[in-house]
Amino acid sequence: MSTQMADQLFPSSDESIVDAPVPVKTSKKKRKTAEKASGSQPTASKKTKSRATVRDLFGTDSDDDELDHSVVKSPSTDSPSSYMYCDKCKTEIPKPEFRYHKRTNIHKSNCLIKSKFEHIDIIATAFKNRIMTYRLNPSIEDEYLLPEAFLDGKRDDVYKLIELSLLKHTCIKVNFELFAYFVLPKSGEQQLKSFNTKYEVIYKSTDFDQIYLNMRETFKMKLTEFEHCESGWSFTSLSHLEININKYSPMRGGSYIELPVVIKNTKSCINVYNNDEYCFLWSILAGLFPVKNNVCRTSSYPHFNSIFNIKGMSFPPSAKDIRLFEKNNSNLSINIYGLDQHYTVTGPLYVTNFKKDKHINLLYFEKNDRAHYCLIKDLLRLVRRQVSRHKGRMYLCETCLQFFTSEMKFHSHACSKIITLLPDKNSTLQFKHFERQQKINFVIYADFESLLCNYDEENTNKNTIKNKLHLPSCFAYYVCCSHDTSLNKFVTYTGTDCVQVFVKKLIEETKSIHKVLITKKAMKPMTPEQMNNYRSASRCHICKNLLFDDKVQDHDHITSEYRGAAHSHCNLIYKVCPFIPVIFHNLSGYDSHIFIKELSKYDGEIKIIPKTKEKYLSFTKIIETDKCYKPLQIKFIDSFQFLSTSLDNLSKSLTDSDFLNLKSHFPDDKKFELIRRKGIYPYEYIDSWQKYNETQLPPKHCFYNSLQMKHITDSEYEHAQTVWNYFNISSLGEYTDLYLKSDVLLLCDIFENFRKICLQHYNLDPAHYVSSPGLSWDAMLLYTGVQLELIHDLEIYKMIEKGIRGGLAQCSHRYAKANNIYLPHFDDSRPSSYLVYLDCNNLYGYAMTKKLPISDFKFMTSFEMVNFCLFDIPDDAEYGYILEVDMMYPDNLHNLHKDLPFAPEKFIPIGGKTEKLIANLYDKYNYVIHYIYLKECIRHGLILKKIHRILQFKQENFLKKYIDLNTQLRQSAKTSFERDFFKLLNNSIFGKTIENKRKQVDVKLVTKWNDNKNRTNKTLCAEKLIAKPNLKSISVFSEDFLAIQLDPEKLVLDRPIYVGFAVLEYAKQHMYNFHYDFIKKNTVTMQNCVIPILTVYYT
Repeated sequence: MSTQMADQLFPSSDESIVDAPVPVKTSKKKRKTAEKASGSQPTASKKTKSRATVRDLFGTDSDDDELDHSVVKSPSTDSPSSYMYCDKCKTEIPKPEFRYHKRTNIHKSNCLIKSKFEHIDIIATAFKNRIMTYRLNPSIEDEYLLPEAFLDGKRDDVYKLIELSLLKHTCIKVNFELFAYFVLPKSGEQQLKSFNTKYEVIYKSTDFDQIYLNMRETFKMKLTEFEHCESGWSFTSLSHLEININKYSPMRGGSYIELPVVIKNTKSCINVYNNDEYCFLWSILAGLFPVKNNVCRTSSYPHFNSIFNIKGMSFPPSAKDIRLFEKNNSNLSINIYGLDQHYTVTGPLYVTNFKKDKHINLLYFEKNDRAHYCLIKDLLRLVRRQVSRHKGRMYLCETCLQFFTSEMKFHSHACSKIITLLPDKNSTLQFKHFERQQKINFVIYADFESLLCNYDEENTNKNTIKNKLHLPSCFAYYVCCSHDTSLNKFVTYTGTDCVQVFVKKLIEETKSIHKVLITKKAMKPMTPEQMNNYRSASRCHICKNLLFDDKVQDHDHITSEYRGAAHSHCNLIYKVCPFIPVIFHNLSGYDSHIFIKELSKYDGEIKIIPKTKEKYLSFTKIIETDKCYKPLQIKFIDSFQFLSTSLDNLSKSLTDSDFLNLKSHFPDDKKFELIRRKGIYPYEYIDSWQKYNETQLPPKHCFYNSLQMKHITDSEYEHAQTVWNYFNISSLGEYTDLYLKSDVLLLCDIFENFRKICLQHYNLDPAHYVSSPGLSWDAMLLYTGVQLELIHDLEIYKMIEKGIRGGLAQCSHRYAKANNIYLPHFDDSRPSSYLVYLDCNNLYGYAMTKKLPISDFKFMTSFEMVNFCLFDIPDDAEYGYILEVDMMYPDNLHNLHKDLPFAPEKFIPIGGKTEKLIANLYDKYNYVIHYIYLKECIRHGLILKKIHRILQFKQENFLKKYIDLNTQLRQSAKTSFERDFFKLLNNSIFGKTIENKRKQVDVKLVTKWNDNKNRTNKTLCAEKLIAKPNLKSISVFSEDFLAIQLDPEKLVLDRPIYVGFAVLEYAKQHMYNFHYDFIKKNTVTMQNCVIPILTVYYT
């Protein structure tokens, strides 16, 4: 494979800039304008690329407008003929600069590039082709092949792509994603699903046959599991295969770097002082040939050339070189660990396949742009401070870095292959965020509107439905100040550059607010009444605990008002909120995608809380200001995560007096009455800038919503006409401005009212949070004052985790047909039968009012277990128990219990490949169960054969107070939204207690390949993140903006999962009790058809 062929697929940064001598002269200033509009970097114009090569690469002549289907004329509001719209780059370009724009890297990267192979497209590139995504499309006759046959047929094409990539980069990281169609036969619903593989590092010497075989088997297994796991889904046809190929710059170590002080103080490492690139080898020598004196000198050890076979290796070594080193020196094995920014040991970065008698552990760490290896002589001592304070003998797993107190427990544990951390002994979970009781002074509410342009080009890809292109056209935001309404401010803007203007203005606005917030004002002189209150105060107004000698006067640093007496440490944490919230309704699903790329262009990190790689619950922009103060934080929040319904429904739940901000902008009663409801807007009709100039309201049919597939009503259209006429609207653009303003002000008043309700009932401001579950969790901790003990023993944690089985859902009797006088097909010759649907209202709410574990977790001794009598323990005892038992299911119960067997368990059914929760009549072994549910099982005939261990804990019904509060608020609620909201607060508590930390997503937004000028922030560059062993996937948004998803480097088990476990056990006990002690006892014949945990169908 020649380098010339590689250049055709991977044009260098110089060659891909200019297509041919430019036929139209363009000034330097205009060129910069075009590049800024298109998002590309300034380019040189000296080197050129022949027209034939470009035609090979793109499939078109890039100088010929007639052959370029990305040209869509879409004039701006200012000058109808001055702009042209580039459909590929999704932006408008000044018309004189459009030819030059087509020669920029960003345009070429956005085009669907046809490669040299049939049925292969290059669908995404980033950072000058260092990151590329290919799509391999099946031919028409291949679409209905089995996936294995399709992959076998594409093997040669994939091999060629890998070879070409290795010619360009020498070392790459690759993963595969297979897309296929599945159908639900009953409904006919069809969906496109995808399955991916882990990233693999590939060198020229890599055995790619084995990697391809593994990929093939992975897809076969995942597709089979999906068909079995997702009930009803059936494979129909293939869509395509995507290959993500990334340049890989492996981790490398070099000359000496001094160890961080905190690591040096552990005296667990030997850091050999070398002046060459062989720190890796010197560190291994230090482990193989220990000396008493001068351990850090290279002269204390034999030279590595006389000891090791390093043939074929390069130094500093990459992961491939380390694997080769182990192969060449077969008596050695190596593990490598890393350090994070807090000097916590992470990894392992490299794990040997087989641990040998001569095993070496190395520590890899970095400083600025340099990296280094050193010997870990005592791994336990190195990590002890972060895993345990236990002073007795410990057995440490070198893979997950979890310790055990006995050798038997160590050998029997299921290693998670990731560093697992538990809280320190005596750690508790309680309310600590007292600063969130303060109402945030400034909140910004914002919204965008877009042109919904049609795709003019033919849609040749059946896998993509091109519906509408959303081109942002205008924005509005409103600054709402809680302490001084004179600081409230409304800003709106319409134009092709509205995204750039929004980000620029928002940063300027928040910087001005930041100056107000950091200016501390002295407290006003206290009144005699305030002084008396302060002197008589016995409790802190912040934490509500007793005051002693550390009593101080707390005041608001913004308003200067005295707030109350407080502890000195409470006063210190009761500071002004460190961030400024910017709130959108549906930020996660829509608005964030409009401006986050532009936001990333400004200096400063974007910290995200991801739902997925491409959807973010919230994100925060960090902007450095004066070095004397903490940086400015702009926190973007989605109000839909709290108020999960439309603004129209939300506005109906408020009274006129609640719309303070809307009323201040529309004091006229008639205008206020018209604007206090959600406006009527023809979203899909506004598909070009010219539409804004229309002077009449569009006809009713223009308000059709194709997503909801419905028209507006006559009354809604009449309301739009009334608004148009009463507000003397002169154009559709003016109508858009009014609609956008009313939307933002409605959102402001709705969320401000929501804040008022939460401060009133829970004494917390929702603007501090990103979703209602987080708000509810803190509200519960504050309201109840509970202190939940965090489990510090991995054995206890894993025992409880093993017992979490979720809610049971199964079909015991697959078909039932009713026969009674109320049905048209009634057959009086057959017995009458009925179908009934029963729903257990508030089941989890009921379970959460019971006594739940809170503290004092310990395993009972053998002596205590001998004297343990299950039925002597009351259900509401001070101490509760979780048991691991063996139970026998007697044969005489099988017919009686066949519709709903006790003690469901997780296992892989015969013929299946995935684990499922199944209620069965088998005997139970090592079954983890709550003592309340165990009593229910035994009471109905199951036989307890053996108790392996018993976990004792203190229990209280601490949640009852909070559950009852929300239940009461729900009963007194005046709107459906409030009723649903208070119910959600209760249900979300259960979700927080059972939260699985293993499923959390770590996503980084990246705008640079590397950044040598800002070395401290280099970890957020693509080159280094791709080199990490925990790389999971990459999404390319544009040439210089992408999201990188990483698997977690460490797992912190700090959730009170014992609460969620107990709630699930109480719920099962309640449903089984209802079925066997009520339904079965009070009916003659009853068959159980469907058993979800909350609802039951009976016949």
